[in-house]
Amino acid sequence: MFLSLICQHPKKSKRLLSALIIYLSIGGVFIKDTDLFPRDITGFLNADIEGVYNLVKQLARLLPAFFNEIGAEGQLRDISTELDESCHRRDRLIHFLRKQCHVESSSRIVEFIQQVMIFWKTKDKAPLEPFVPPSIFEEIQTSGRYVDGPGHIMQYLEEKKLSHPKDFLMYRQEALDRYVEEVSGVTDLDRHRVRLMLRFFRLLNEKYGVDHLEIKSYLTNFKTDDLPDPRRLAAALDENRLEIKIDRLLSYMADLKHIVVSDQVYEPNEAIYHKRHFAVDIPSMYGSYNEPKFDALGLTLRIESIVNVLFEDLINSIDLRLITKPTFVRIFSLLTLFRKALSLDGIVSNKLDVQMEFLKYSVNTTTCSFTQYLDIFKGFVRAVADMINDYFHNIHSANLLQIEARIGKDQIQKKYLPGFVPDQGQLDEKTARKLDQRVADIFFRDRIATSLGLQQLDVFLNRILHTLFRQSERLSQDQLSVLLNYDPKTP
Repeated sequence: MFLSLICQHPKKSKRLLSALIIYLSIGGVFIKDTDLFPRDITGFLNADIEGVYNLVKQLARLLPAFFNEIGAEGQLRDISTELDESCHRRDRLIHFLRKQCHVESSSRIVEFIQQVMIFWKTKDKAPLEPFVPPSIFEEIQTSGRYVDGPGHIMQYLEEKKLSHPKDFLMYRQEALDRYVEEVSGVTDLDRHRVRLMLRFFRLLNEKYGVDHLEIKSYLTNFKTDDLPDPRRLAAALDENRLEIKIDRLLSYMADLKHIVVSDQVYEPNEAIYHKRHFAVDIPSMYGSYNEPKFDALGLTLRIESIVNVLFEDLINSIDLRLITKPTFVRIFSLLTLFRKALSLDGIVSNKLDVQMEFLKYSVNTTTCSFTQYLDIFKGFVRAVADMINDYFHNIHSANLLQIEARIGKDQIQKKYLPGFVPDQGQLDEKTARKLDQRVADIFFRDRIATSLGLQQLDVFLNRILHTLFRQSERLSQDQLSVLLNYDPKTP
């Protein structure tokens, strides 16, 4: 309903978009495969969203709905079935996990499977209670042949610094399989079940998540009709030179954005089928949904999670212990990439453009003083602060007041609730203000952290300023001018 209202006039609906983003961020999102929410996203993207593209991206990052397979199909069905059949469907917990994936799947199953793997390791079944019916929960055994062997393997993986299921996503499946093979004192069946479980988890993350993906593996099952040539994306991912790699990925994302914001309306490709599980009389749905705008935005979110990591690697690769003329040339090159990324994310700043022109002029002259360089980078930091105010604080702040009254304390996710908030009863005015402040701090931190390149740019500029201030404390003005204009390649 909210999306259909926003579609009427997106540019005039910024406050409504903001309220929706805040509600979903703080209260969480639950979307079942059978809701066919991709259809709603397609309808939303067919509106005139270019003027509010950054808000559209903020909203899209919250929606675990950018998947094409409805229900469990292909490898996901095969792996989950093999895992269940490996114990002849007698492991009640795994059998329920499989059925949940096949019949009533949603992004919540990602957390469920993580808790199953943690249970194997700790043998504490209490965290599983929200995910299973009471009758199943009572039947879960905390020891025995279905738990002990896999638990021993999970404990071994923890010794390898893989303490949480999310850590598994940082390694290729082959590397995890090698670790599993190293474990002694377990059966081949135990190893087989853990390998299947790790692969099951990876496939669910590929479906519902955008982080820690093996993007090439993802592309093998991704229909790219009407999208830019995927071979360009594969070539960009294979590039070893970091700056060129980021630039090529951003160029590919620019082509994807052109599709998302275009006024062309594409015909969706739906192959959706209905069936009923007669044994338990549960209707279910399976099939696939593809549409170019929907697919382009989903692929954009997955690529940008890679680009943000690459930006971190890039700013860590530049030596900022001492800044000289060649350093400024390199900094200008990196800032050009950041500006390109921000523009793709719907963030435009005239102040940033002005500072880029100042820096471009400075690196091409030998008369720029230390004070002028310092002023340029102070201007960059102010430009970033203004972008954060314009695209985040000014848009969302009004909707972040009186959160407990607007949303309800029982609807607020735990990470937003501090210890000073009582479980029962209304909040007094002072506590309500403290809660508003805490919620706002976490909300803004999360929005900035997930934006394309913004947080990395802020860190980079502050590192540069720190070095410049440190150099100013140790050197005279004449020495600073010589140092900052020194180029070892110039005779």
